[in-house]
Amino acid sequence: MATRSQPKLLAQGKPRTTEGSSRPWRVRLYAPSNGSNKYQVFFKAPAGDGEPWKRVLRRAASEEEARRIFAQAEAALDTESETPVGADIRAARTIRMLGEEYLKDSIERGKQPRTMEQRESRLNAHILPTIGDVPVTKWRVEHSRKVMEKGSKTLFSQRGREDLRGQLAAMRKLAWRLGWLDRAVDPLDGLEIGRATVHHGATAQYVDPRLRPETRQVRAMAAAADRLCGPDGTDPLMTRLPLFGTKIRLAGFGGLRLGEQNALRAIDVFFDQGYVHVNGSWITPRRAPGFRGPVKNHTLHEVPLPNSLMRGELLPRVAVLLGLPADAALQRMLNAQEEERQRRAALAQRERDRSLAWWNYPVPPKDELWLFVDTVTGLPVKPEMHNERWHRVRAWVEENDPDNAWPRTIVYRNLRHHAATKWFHEELGEPWEVVAQYLGDKLTTVLNHYVRAGEDALRDSVDKLARR
Repeated sequence: MATRSQPKLLAQGKPRTTEGSSRPWRVRLYAPSNGSNKYQVFFKAPAGDGEPWKRVLRRAASEEEARRIFAQAEAALDTESETPVGADIRAARTIRMLGEEYLKDSIERGKQPRTMEQRESRLNAHILPTIGDVPVTKWRVEHSRKVMEKGSKTLFSQRGREDLRGQLAAMRKLAWRLGWLDRAVDPLDGLEIGRATVHHGATAQYVDPRLRPETRQVRAMAAAADRLCGPDGTDPLMTRLPLFGTKIRLAGFGGLRLGEQNALRAIDVFFDQGYVHVNGSWITPRRAPGFRGPVKNHTLHEVPLPNSLMRGELLPRVAVLLGLPADAALQRMLNAQEEERQRRAALAQRERDRSLAWWNYPVPPKDELWLFVDTVTGLPVKPEMHNERWHRVRAWVEENDPDNAWPRTIVYRNLRHHAATKWFHEELGEPWEVVAQYLGDKLTTVLNHYVRAGEDALRDSVDKLARR
């Protein structure tokens, strides 16, 4: 009888011994035997707590794949991490499963609810319907192109397409980290998206000066909101948001984000020092009640405001919230503020969480001292209602004060751009480093948004030519 030939040994790893055995063994890679076209990788792996190690066989269709499994097994045994899984498990690890891991990883990284909603929406709307059933090991650039093609039918902005590609890149990075995708495979290699046209010397994030409102327009919108939302207003839909004009001035001359505006409380305003302490953001997740969460980037910052806004508009509101008459003396109101801060600080010291302080000690939303509320709910207004009322004010200004009409192309959040450029930088003469501190942003972010290289030189040249 003919003897069966042994498969050829192509590679073997370092000698190893397992607990309870003194006989060494190695990870071994064999070429296909007679009658087979599969390469074979043999090694041992832990079976469970207290159980002896079991012998594992992994097959591969090519020598390249087999050597990759061999290297993974050696590395896993060296680092005591997970050894290469079988083909059935690799096939079950689809893009859909990777998407679930991506969302879970995002939550563990502390991403905010709005960010999570956006990531989940992109996943469900564009990625999963297109390549959700593709195994991660077989994810290639043609699959990524299909996702972008589908997204281009509903994402018309350059930023939206960049966000979709960015999410694919983040999922690719996670797949590499989990070991689900070989690092030699890049499913985004060669995936290009159309580049937006930008001004010379500007970045892709540059905010066109035409999208930065003029100070006269900010004042006109705030005055109109005072009239429509004040106590003498006749529309109950508008009077639900008292101090809406004050809120507009706060955005236009302080640069606070909408969530930061909504999260301001009586104890966050420092009248004796002339600034507000920005330390939180009002967050409204879908299908869940709103709550006061951390400020963006977890960066606390102070924002100076005009005295007319601080003492003329915010001070009476703060006094009433603290149980004092609206015309209470300043010192009396400052004392009441400090008492409340000290009370919260004392409560925070009793907690095990050492990160708690007066400004982030948890208080039920109904019991907070909110500056700006929806009078029906007693809570900060939802962004959707805020924007609807904003457009009502804009329409009123367009009809009744056309010289200062707010352009429809400029949205509410662009009040922040006015604060950064027209107010802080131009009116107050603050350098960009200081503007970045007031906005709670990185300096590079502010420069990318508002500064064009060579813009000053261009302006000088235009002035010189105008005199010739």
